[in-house]
Amino acid sequence: MTDQTGRQVDVPDRPRRIVSLAPNITEIIYALGASAELVGDTDYCDYPPEAKLKPHVGEVVNPSLERIVALKPDLVFGTADANRRETADQLARLGIPLYGLAAHNLAQTLVSIQDVGEVLGRETEAQELLRTLRSRVAAVEKRVSGQPRPKVLFVVWYRPLITAGPQTFISDVIHRAGGISISDDLKGEWPRLSLEVALQRDPDVILIPKTAAFSPSLEEFEKLPGWKELRAVKDRRLYFVPETILRPSPRLVDALEEVAAILHPAPGAPPRTSR
Repeated sequence: MTDQTGRQVDVPDRPRRIVSLAPNITEIIYALGASAELVGDTDYCDYPPEAKLKPHVGEVVNPSLERIVALKPDLVFGTADANRRETADQLARLGIPLYGLAAHNLAQTLVSIQDVGEVLGRETEAQELLRTLRSRVAAVEKRVSGQPRPKVLFVVWYRPLITAGPQTFISDVIHRAGGISISDDLKGEWPRLSLEVALQRDPDVILIPKTAAFSPSLEEFEKLPGWKELRAVKDRRLYFVPETILRPSPRLVDALEEVAAILHPAPGAPPRTSR
């Protein structure tokens, strides 16, 4: 088979022992009901909670080859973005195939689900899941269609200010949710954005992923030099969004619905807090 990175991979007919090298892949495997075949994942695979109980093979970027080999997998799943090409080459020399996924937008995320389902012999489960996800995506796009699009700043980090570039699934989610990312003309996946440029583009809304390692308060942003001059901060339209927006997994559709509800609240919906 040809994986999503263009590599030819000798995939077993029905893999029985799988190792996942990325959290989003682990989520897909569980969503397809194939957790019994998952014999190992990474230190960062934390959803669903049961994934944390699987044997870990180390970090995403530099997994332990020794741990992978010890689990005797007949197939490893990795990603073009997070895993090094050297890992795939080293595993190939050991006779362990690695199937690579590459999802840079929501559509490609859905293709990843389809491909994993095909590789694992879970085509029926994949199609059922995809029907549900596509229906939810269509419902969001229909609801926000024709509405004014607010300008959005997505904050990956703020010292220095790092945002999401146009070729990311985050930018795609913002667009599908009825917004315009102010960084859509920048180069790279995670470009830096100067405060001066942010002030010039003056976003209506600021979105921040809330994770265990990154959960600042609105007050912290108000205290940053120059930030209180941003319209979104003045209007207190700074919102924390779930970290699902950082993973191209089935839960990316959850993030889409959340962002759409922030940018275009349904009539009669209670006001959202920016804290």
